[in-house]
Amino acid sequence: MKKGNGSTNLPALYELASEYQDALMTLTDMDDEAVIDTLEGLKGELEVKAVNVAMYCGNLTATINAMKEAEKRIADRRKAYENKVVYITRYIKKNMESSGIHKIETPEMKLAIQKNPPRVNINDETAVPEEFWNERTTIVLDKKLLKAALEKDEVSGCELVQETRLVIK
Repeated sequence: MKKGNGSTNLPALYELASEYQDALMTLTDMDDEAVIDTLEGLKGELEVKAVNVAMYCGNLTATINAMKEAEKRIADRRKAYENKVVYITRYIKKNMESSGIHKIETPEMKLAIQKNPPRVNINDETAVPEEFWNERTTIVLDKKLLKAALEKDEVSGCELVQETRLVIK
């Protein structure tokens, strides 16, 4: 391995880039701990490592976005098929009912019009007696209000935490 400038033992930049390219190609199928071990095993300056790893994150993000788009297309297509099944099922039921046919049997399948269990249909909620109403109360913390209070004073049971994040542009 060539030395970068003679005074250090760091590999040349093109060697680092080659090592990173080889390593990054294999990282996708590794678990997180193996990824970290592999990245830490590569030699080079922190800046070079950080940029190469950030580029790898960019590639992962692009893959994630492509997967999300594919998932949406598949979900939209699935929904269209589901709607078609509902439409066709209603069509068959309507035509069987209008023809007075309640059952069709073939060696492949059986179609039958059956009664569903009774369901409650509310026509006017205000006319329903009070005994049939249940009260539900949901209590949740107002984090915006808590944050404002914590910025001015101490509130027991919570604290204001300032974290950092890495921004890659």
